[in-house]
Amino acid sequence: MSTLVIAEHDNNSLKVSTLNAVAAAQVMGGEIDILVAGANCGAVATAAAAVPGIGKVLVADKAVYEHQLAENVSLLIAEVAAGYDNILAPATPNCKNFLPRVAALLDVAQISDITSVESAD
Repeated sequence: MSTLVIAEHDNNSLKVSTLNAVAAAQVMGGEIDILVAGANCGAVATAAAAVPGIGKVLVADKAVYEHQLAENVSLLIAEVAAGYDNILAPATPNCKNFLPRVAALLDVAQISDITSVESAD
């Protein structure tokens, strides 16, 4: 099983809420990669690479992702997500903005605001 975690950040620092999503992914087991989408977000990618349990850090560093607009980020995630079994993101307003679009693009159901992971399925 492979999981893609979407990093929550401000283009300068990785938000603590991302670590919660990584912890949930670790309970599910399998490989965990993290996607950092932003502009001039190299420091965030470096911080993401230091998170225990992360296999790969995927970086989309372009001006179009600077403000993490749902219209742009959802298309990126849907494209990258093709190789993953699960997509996890922090339960933040920013992620809640683009995740429904990602689910629609992938034609899958979204499970929102989980409080704990009991098993991989």
